[in-house]
Amino acid sequence: MVLIIGVVVLFGVIIIIHHWWRNRNAILTNWPILGMLPTLVYNLPRLHEFITEVMTKSGGTFEFKGPLFSGMDFILTCHPLNLQHIYTTKFSNYPKGEEFREVLDPLGDGIINVDSDLWRLQRKMFQLWTRTHHNFDSFVATTLHKKLLNDLIPFLDQAAETRIQVDLQETLQRLITFDNAILFIFGLDLTSYSFKSSKLEYQKAFNEMQQIVFHRHILPKSYWKLQRWLQIGNERKLKLAREKFDEFIYQCISLKREQMSHTINNSDEEANLGMLTIYMKEKEKPYSDEFLRDVAFSFLAAARDTLNVGLCWFFWLLATHPNIETKILEEMKNKLGTNYNNLDYYYKNTEELSKLVYLQATIYETFRLYPSIPFNHRTPTKEDVFPSGDRVKAKQMVLTCAYTTGRMEEVWGKDCLEFKPERWISEKGEFVFVPSHKFPAFHVGPRTCLGKDMALVQMKVMALTLLKNYQFHVVEGHLVCPVVGIVINMKYGLKIMISKRS
Repeated sequence: MVLIIGVVVLFGVIIIIHHWWRNRNAILTNWPILGMLPTLVYNLPRLHEFITEVMTKSGGTFEFKGPLFSGMDFILTCHPLNLQHIYTTKFSNYPKGEEFREVLDPLGDGIINVDSDLWRLQRKMFQLWTRTHHNFDSFVATTLHKKLLNDLIPFLDQAAETRIQVDLQETLQRLITFDNAILFIFGLDLTSYSFKSSKLEYQKAFNEMQQIVFHRHILPKSYWKLQRWLQIGNERKLKLAREKFDEFIYQCISLKREQMSHTINNSDEEANLGMLTIYMKEKEKPYSDEFLRDVAFSFLAAARDTLNVGLCWFFWLLATHPNIETKILEEMKNKLGTNYNNLDYYYKNTEELSKLVYLQATIYETFRLYPSIPFNHRTPTKEDVFPSGDRVKAKQMVLTCAYTTGRMEEVWGKDCLEFKPERWISEKGEFVFVPSHKFPAFHVGPRTCLGKDMALVQMKVMALTLLKNYQFHVVEGHLVCPVVGIVINMKYGLKIMISKRS
């Protein structure tokens, strides 16, 4: 018996060595039965860099082979022409698809998760809401500035005086970005209401949902579906986290309905504040609370994460590139002139912020290197051929990599890994436009992020307000690296020391 086992083990080792030898020059080894999954799992802690390496070696498109019968075979691409093909030229052939909806089922029928009529409806309603404000950008800027003055500035002042370490990522999420997103979606100031649980508990539930949904992308479908059916492991955690966060969302919906019922004049600012008011004013065919929950959830995910991620990487990059921070401050003083000490003027007249070309270039350069959503995926309804010449089967998942597109030498040059805002500025000192398929940080084509302009205005408000008042110093020895998830937050936060700018 021992001899038989020994022969079987020896035979297995020979097969593995033989297979490895045959595949030694392949980009990824395609193992018997297991496919390329072992290499992916091994490199999971550095997934973004790993995929960038694979994309570089493959010329921008690669077919990943999963374990036998796992349904994990998919196409990876970061090639700009392929992105344009998928999201613009052949838009109708690349819907989100049922598999996308199933993986991201916590989003329900929100705009991120749907196609066709439901997507068009929510896009139209968002645009309608922005038109209810005379100058929407100024409304966004002044609303955020007020939040900064009331909540963040006092906290940062105290941190500077007491010389305590601050996790900027956690602080912005706790004091600004979550509250600000709720204000724009529901028109509710969270500091004015009581909820069944603490805001931190709800945010923790939201973050846990994001992380578990990401792991669905890298696990065999049968595995996480079995967990969901048995209600064990991560799928049970997901269910509990969703119930907790839904508790918060439904409380917000109820509060908003009550607020609107007490508003006598529908033209009042309070009645129009919050994107969901557009839906709640519909009388002929009222929207259910379940649908409002889905709409709010998707926009909350987009509004909170884009701003929080962008700000953290922006301030880290400036703290580690003081020469660029100095250039932004010089531009502020030179181009804002006598109103430099009255930034509120610019928040009420946001078109004036276009003068700050170097600041805008720095923000775009931040999103080039660290796009809030590093991956996206689609499922073609029909077989297709990419401009790169790669063939994709019908119903085969296509994963696009914005993180890697921002690091392609053929698009951005040999200095593509450098943080260099100057690449966005022409010789005449004007901002350089780059098409979205080369800069997919805000997505590409008809589904380009609706809140892009809103996010950029908020980034400028935060940058101007904080840079004018503070210097941020990254704590010595603190490791900064991207988390492996749907959103590219910092894995260990951003630990900083703060000093007041003289």
